[in-house]
Amino acid sequence: MNVVCTAGTGIGQKRSPKHERERAAHRSQADIERRSLGNLRLPLPRINCVTAPEAAPLWREVVVGDTEPWRRGRLFLIIYGIISLANHALILADFVLRGLLDPLVFNATFIALFWFQFYFIWIGVSWVRWIQAGFGILVAAALIIWGLRDGMMLWIGLGAVGFALSSYLGLAPSVYFFARHQRERRNWKEVLAVAFVFFLILASFGLGILGLAGYRANRLAEAREFADRAFQHIFAEHDTQFLVGRSTERLMKEGGGMNGLTKFLQTTTMRAGDVHDIKPSTGALHCWYKFPFGVGTYGEVISEGMGDHGRVKLWMRVGEGGQGWKIDAVWWSYADGRGGSG
Repeated sequence: MNVVCTAGTGIGQKRSPKHERERAAHRSQADIERRSLGNLRLPLPRINCVTAPEAAPLWREVVVGDTEPWRRGRLFLIIYGIISLANHALILADFVLRGLLDPLVFNATFIALFWFQFYFIWIGVSWVRWIQAGFGILVAAALIIWGLRDGMMLWIGLGAVGFALSSYLGLAPSVYFFARHQRERRNWKEVLAVAFVFFLILASFGLGILGLAGYRANRLAEAREFADRAFQHIFAEHDTQFLVGRSTERLMKEGGGMNGLTKFLQTTTMRAGDVHDIKPSTGALHCWYKFPFGVGTYGEVISEGMGDHGRVKLWMRVGEGGQGWKIDAVWWSYADGRGGSG
């Protein structure tokens, strides 16, 4: 602490600030020289000492920065938000570019929920940070485990960074002090308005998930119906024209064109015979998305039938787009694992 002393000329006299300023303005060097130890009529100087806070060194401001706890908590939340925003943008962009509609909608819903929680943390609802921190630690631990299992150093690094950020979010006192600081400035009308907007966003995503589930269920019924008819044409009737007419460009290219698919049917006929008693197919579908408005489904369906030499399993990969259902791959094998073709 610094001590600052000022000299005055009154002994126990109370003067107004205006009067003191006038006396200081008219005081001259001659008045001071006339004072002596023998002249007691003149007032002795009065010394007033006050303490002033010591200024922080420049190096501390540059190297350490502001050391108030709530300011450190605010800085951490800003960095945490920037890192999270970049991570979420990369995830959504990857799903859009790869055309994965199911994980796109699912992850977009969780991202909206994440920012809803982040907003409450920012306005001072401190307990929400424990929920977000706990979930972040679980995700980070899963990334580390998967990275160690698969030898993916990137996943391990991302998991370690996520674990450190989530731990600091949940345990750091500076985040709590920032929350307490924000509570003093909270405007409940603004909070309710923002919460209502987030509620509409989450409700929209929820309805989108329900709509996507209904769309997929409808397409799955159509895919199974198409697969049942295709299994009958290919394995029971050995219909080359049907297989060629319903094949995708990829199957035609990898299967050797019409000659290759004809050879596949001939081999199947010789090894499995005429397959009969084909059961209704089962399977699952996934939705795909193509920017800007392309939407479709793809998946794998399975069935069983009885061949000339035993029971066989039948597989087919199907897809649906603007040209109806197509066969992207087809193969079979004996149920006991004796082999097959595809």
